[in-house]
Amino acid sequence: MYKLCIIGSSDIIPKHIIAAQKNKFKLHSITSLNFNSPNAKKIKKKFKIKRFYSNWKECVQETSKIKNTCFLVAPRIEDTVKVLKFLSKYKKPIIVEKPIAHNLKKLNQIKNDKIFVGYNRIFYKTVNYIKTKYVKNNTGKIFVNVVCPEISKRNFISNSCHIISVLIFLFGKLKLKIKISNKKMISCLLENKKTLINLSVIFNAPTNFKIDLYANGSFLKLSPIEELREYKKLKKIKKKNLNIYNPVLSKYIHDYDKNSKPGFNYQYKLFKKFCNNHKITIQNSLPFAKYVMSLCEKIVK
Repeated sequence: MYKLCIIGSSDIIPKHIIAAQKNKFKLHSITSLNFNSPNAKKIKKKFKIKRFYSNWKECVQETSKIKNTCFLVAPRIEDTVKVLKFLSKYKKPIIVEKPIAHNLKKLNQIKNDKIFVGYNRIFYKTVNYIKTKYVKNNTGKIFVNVVCPEISKRNFISNSCHIISVLIFLFGKLKLKIKISNKKMISCLLENKKTLINLSVIFNAPTNFKIDLYANGSFLKLSPIEELREYKKLKKIKKKNLNIYNPVLSKYIHDYDKNSKPGFNYQYKLFKKFCNNHKITIQNSLPFAKYVMSLCEKIVK
């Protein structure tokens, strides 16, 4: 059984803990970059974590000596690279919250093949249904329309990186062919041999994230990303003297779990295998995170 040492005390930590416990990780210790953190103490008490460390470096130094320990790193984004650089010399498996840093330059400072990046949306049932049924077996071009409502360009990197991670997971490497931008929006065309993606980043728009996909004669809609609607045909409805054609829902999939954050359970199942053998192939590796960041920067800068 792997012993999990937690570095961080934000609201995302309990969601990680629930998924880790479901996958038989033992909660060994918790610390924070805030010295003697009250929030970390509350989490320790709530989840009955064995040890609390007021100093995070002391925590790393001590717990890294224990057999079968691994680390969850989820402090402020501003502190994540510093923690990973310090932790990397101990050669322990690490699961870290995305996107790790606000820019590629800082992200490139990390050199470690034992890092598992928490891009949980690539573990959604909705996303994997599309990959298995439509992307792997598709013979023609796939057309995709994506809408990302955002607050700012900086927030695009820390938040919409999830959407970019899904696009890369589904379709592989993408080239930015065209970009038009102003203060209110960014419109991009992304492409590879099999996929054409129209991506719109709209600032302060009252709408959900959306991915529409057209492949093999079907229309698929992710909005929000946790819900998938699949349509294969239209139904004609007569309304007065008009013919109205409505899409007919053929399949609905959702990824909601009242007990855990979507994607986290499957994420921790794979992380457990990664702890046993960090050389297994994982999609959400450090190079994957760097490529996500690289594409995000091309879109917003």
